[in-house]
Parts: sequence; structure tokens; C-alpha cells
Amino acid sequence: MKLKELANVRSGLILARKQSKIPSNYRYPLLNLKCIHPDGYILKEQLEVFHAVEHLNLEYVTHRGDIVVRLSTPYTAVLIDKATEGIVIPSSFAIIRADSRKILPDYLQWLLNTRRVKQQIFESATGNMLAAVKPSYFADFELKLISMENQQTIARLHSLAQKEIQLLHHLAEEKEKYYNSAIEDIQKSIV
Repeated sequence: MKLKELANVRSGLILARKQSKIPSNYRYPLLNLKCIHPDGYILKEQLEVFHAVEHLNLEYVTHRGDIVVRLSTPYTAVLIDKATEGIVIPSSFAIIRADSRKILPDYLQWLLNTRRVKQQIFESATGNMLAAVKPSYFADFELKLISMENQQTIARLHSLAQKEIQLLHHLAEEKEKYYNSAIEDIQKSIV
């Protein structure tokens, strides 16, 4: 089964068409390549501000349940949740809006981030200097549909794993700050 039978797939906004040359009242957070963590979530502190010449069509703004995929390596897929709604999606990303009666967005995001699928994407893009793929690649992506029950099980397990990984990254950052501070305190007491 092709993904286009289960979801609407399109590219993001070509920014130059709607970008204001001066600050405007139509301000939106803007997704960029730096925002996408390789583990499949958005680093909100990396978002930029986009000033549009007019109110943007909602098809170019993230909605809960959307999957946004980088069209260049490492082709990371991100699931949009409540905290990441309302972000402008530029043309360097594909937007996938799944029919949740057929395929769960959480499951699809997990599937697109598997090593096997990323390898398939890379192999289809090797002729391209930038190793980028077109959104049509995802529309024509072949997948075997599994039961909703199994999709839910995989999605729940993946969600727990993602939360644990984020907590571990945060813990490592805090530990690094703690040890650096302790070492600085020792150095100050010696001098």
C-alpha cells in the first residue's frame, strides 16, 4: 500500500513567496533544519521568527498529529504535538497528514525513523548532490499496514522510549553543569 492512500503528503511553504521584507503583524515561529533533533523531536529554542506579507494558509502551519520530515539527511520525521502546533513549515520539509482511522501518526513517525526506512530513503536520493528527496517520495512510499492494535502498541512503546531518551539527555546536561561548577569551585579555592 502507498502512503498517499493513507495520508495527505505535500511540501512545505516556499518562504520567498510569502516573506515580508519588513517586520509585519503576521509573525509565525519558523521551523528550520537546526530545530530537528536526530531523535525525532523539535528543539523549540532553535525556532526562528517568520514575518509574512499576509495571513498564511493553514496547510503550511503545523497541526497536532502532523508528521514533518526533513527532505535532506538524516531524513528525521517529527510528530507534532500540542507544544509544537502553529509553526510554519518551509519547503525543506515534507508534511504528512495521516488519516488516523487507517494509520496512527505516532506509528508512522516511528516507522519513518527506523534504520531500514532511512536507508531506503538515502538510497533513493544518492543521485542527488545534496542527498535530498522530493515529497513525492513519501507519497509513493510502500508500506505494509499492520493492525491498529499493533500500531498502538508500537506507538506507546516508542513514545516511552523517546521520553526516557530526552530525560537521559537532560540528566547528562545537568550532570555536566554540576561537575563543571564543582571543578571551578575547587580551582577558585586553590588560588
